[in-house]
Amino acid sequence: MRKMVMVIFLVLLAGCSNHADEKDNIELQLGHALSPGTAASDELERMAEAVEERTNGKVTFDIYGNSKLGSETEMLQQIQMGAMDAGAIMIGSMQTLDMRLAIEDLPYMWKDQQTAREAYEGEFGDYLSGIASEYNLHQIGYLEWGFRHITNNSKPIVEPEDVKNLDIRVAETALRVDTFEALGAMPTVMAFSEVYGALQQGALDAQENPLANIAAPRFYEVQDYLSLTGHFYNTVMVVVSEDTWNEISKENQEIILEEMKKSTENVYTANDENESSYLQELEENGMQINDDVNTESFREKLLPVYDKWEEKVFGKELMDVYRKASGFE
Repeated sequence: MRKMVMVIFLVLLAGCSNHADEKDNIELQLGHALSPGTAASDELERMAEAVEERTNGKVTFDIYGNSKLGSETEMLQQIQMGAMDAGAIMIGSMQTLDMRLAIEDLPYMWKDQQTAREAYEGEFGDYLSGIASEYNLHQIGYLEWGFRHITNNSKPIVEPEDVKNLDIRVAETALRVDTFEALGAMPTVMAFSEVYGALQQGALDAQENPLANIAAPRFYEVQDYLSLTGHFYNTVMVVVSEDTWNEISKENQEIILEEMKKSTENVYTANDENESSYLQELEENGMQINDDVNTESFREKLLPVYDKWEEKVFGKELMDVYRKASGFE
């Protein structure tokens, strides 16, 4: 009898311990650097409202967008220190935690957009999530930011040679700098907030961004040509501190994951619908749009960058996962 009582007690104790860290009410501070009015930014707000409603207020997100809590690197540091609970961070920016996450900056990674989307929903996305988990970050979803294209004031870009000697602004990542140097361009690292002024003053010839980030800051006022190069494909990883995630009940975790999944799909739909409207807006405001880009030639020219980074940073295992998902094999 005593043994039976002891067994029952241990079972009850184990059950309690599984939920000991859970809290009745959780408020998560989530930061991101996404521009207001973009599909990804809007969907984070929708997700937060839906989660609060479905959990009866037990889980709420307090969202700070447009870099209000600092740069993506600074927000990652705050999550690591426990000063923030969650973030929506460009995967390329997460290389400050682990250089393997710079893989998102490989040029011309995907055969097409659908292949890229499927990769993040499959083994490739799982592998990147596994890297993030090594740093106490629990991935709850991916949001598409999209393909990046080049604008400039010289001429349409068709062949890799057209980029040679182009003074172009790039984000502060070594792989992006390597990419444009391999094309013979002169990449200049500069904060996004400074780009318009630099283009206006002639300090830069060109810049590269997704269509949303070309239209929103009105780059058509200071740039004549848009070439749909699609050289990089960006994705946002939405992460929650593992410690905070473990405080949320399993039931409410499932609700968050379900709503993030909806947001992923909604962003895909919005990006598909918005592409033509962005192009129309840019053209109506005077930009000459070139969709005749020899992307195969660009990719072939840049394959040595793949070899260099596989050997020095990514390793064969990660690159094999990528190659399997790329659509080129």
